[in-house]
Amino acid sequence: MDLRRLVLLHSNDMHGDFFARETRDKMVGGMSRLSGYVHKVREEEPDPVLYVISGDMLQGSIIDQEYRGISTILVMNMLEPDVVTLGNHETDYGFSHLMFLERCANFPIVNANLYIKPTGANLFKPYHIMEVDGIRILFIGIVTEEVIAKSKSEPL
Repeated sequence: MDLRRLVLLHSNDMHGDFFARETRDKMVGGMSRLSGYVHKVREEEPDPVLYVISGDMLQGSIIDQEYRGISTILVMNMLEPDVVTLGNHETDYGFSHLMFLERCANFPIVNANLYIKPTGANLFKPYHIMEVDGIRILFIGIVTEEVIAKSKSEPL
């Protein structure tokens, strides 16, 4: 059997919160710390490293709300995720704004169950396939029906 090793880094629910905090005499969180960790693992790990984000990048911080997610996407670009899927808060600024944010992203955003009702066209690429060390890996993303129902004013 041909076994291969792959390092998969994952994060979610960042909610546009860029700053580290001190808790019990220890610094935790923060985009700069996360970025440093991801880049360090990618540099030092001999095996392939993938970094994926499974949603809720947006909404929750004053900075994110003020810039309606643009600041968060720009920071996420520096993290260089291999693929991202949506969480329930990516729709908080509306689907049309989310489509704009996707254009600002330097990374693929996937979702298989958001589409335009009249045409059936997907809003996002439904999946992303990466070939790593000769192995094809499929990433797919979906949101719950609650997320879809929350945006009844938009034709989805």
